Amino acid sequence: MSFLFDTVLIPFWFIFFILASAAPLWIKWSIQFHKKFIVTGLLKKIFRRTKTVAERKLDILKKATEHWDANDHLLNFTDKTGAKRKKPKKKVDPVKKQNILLVLKVLANAGDAGILPKSISDKTGINIIETNNALGYLIEKTYVENVNTTSGNKYYLTELGRKYCINKKYI
Repeated sequence: MSFLFDTVLIPFWFIFFILASAAPLWIKWSIQFHKKFIVTGLLKKIFRRTKTVAERKLDILKKATEHWDANDHLLNFTDKTGAKRKKPKKKVDPVKKQNILLVLKVLANAGDAGILPKSISDKTGINIIETNNALGYLIEKTYVENVNTTSGNKYYLTELGRKYCINKKYI
């Protein structure tokens, strides 16, 4: 037979009994090994070669270029809306709106000469505080510009304000 059976007298039934009685233990060990090393990927991590810095940079570049086309529509979407997004409009109550329109009409009639806030207040019949509020709103919207002179602050229509007044037929 074999060298083992010729040198040591071990009965065949005893070897079979040892192997058969150890089989449940081997099965249990193999399941634990599978759960611990195969499923979690720990065995691959242990035996895997680490990549160099250059290889990692190439992998990152490859992933970025693969996903570039997929995310291109998102980049275009954010660029377009980000550049053209406007602030929400402030709601102006009707009294303030009427004051703003009256101030704008007086400025349109003054033309290129400019006008002082006190003169606007006298011509419109609005108190000076409300006139200054209306002028502040028009400056914020860039319809009017403020120029400091020796006689005080004079207000002039900007090009945008002049176009607006022409469209509304104030001039």
